[in-house]
Amino acid sequence: MSLPVLLFTHDPAYARAASRSGIAGIVVDWESRGKADRQSGAGTEINDGTSEDLIAIRAASEGHVICRINNTPQTRVAETELASSLGANEIWLPMVRHVEEVEECLRAIGPDTSVGVLVETGEALELGPELARLAIARVYIGLNDLRIDRGHADLFEPLRDGTVDRFRAGYGGRFGVAGVTDPDRGKPVPQRELLAVMARLRCDFAVARRSFRADVPVADIASALARISVEFDELCATAVAPAAR
Repeated sequence: MSLPVLLFTHDPAYARAASRSGIAGIVVDWESRGKADRQSGAGTEINDGTSEDLIAIRAASEGHVICRINNTPQTRVAETELASSLGANEIWLPMVRHVEEVEECLRAIGPDTSVGVLVETGEALELGPELARLAIARVYIGLNDLRIDRGHADLFEPLRDGTVDRFRAGYGGRFGVAGVTDPDRGKPVPQRELLAVMARLRCDFAVARRSFRADVPVADIASALARISVEFDELCATAVAPAAR
């Protein structure tokens, strides 16, 4: 088995190289409404993607393209429809609090588009069984926004205190958490330690963002992806999965 990696980038050249090097998908990030205020002082990556970014990445990528939209009552359906019409294969809905938000987007997608859910709130942590009954593509737990929403100081506390394990025990679909970069890198937590957690949680995919882009030049993308998968496979062979509850 390998660990498919989904890459956030608005750089068509990097996206094209990554697509040809085995990246599983490119994520275009439209989520910006209220984000600067919500994540103020958190040191997070905030993008302000546009329709033009999605069009450019769609043209540059030979494979799966994902668009993360804004989740407000005024935007989620319209942006779902727009991203779908511009060639996104999958829509990511962030900051979900109610399953009805997901159902709205499922009704709005085109025939060749799916919906993924970002679990980043305390309310969403309780939705695992309900999400499992929906025809969604995947769930990704976003630790930065989850930390902010729950008022915790430690980004990785949900991986240590059983929070993510409990969610995973109730959600059996495609699942991811945290991020990846070159296995020899990683800060503040070494990448190999995060890969061990991903193996224990039976992650089906991983997300690469600014650390990956900073650590991995174009010429090394294929080898970095191969090393990530080798490390992950070795860890999966000895990992103990979360118990069902």
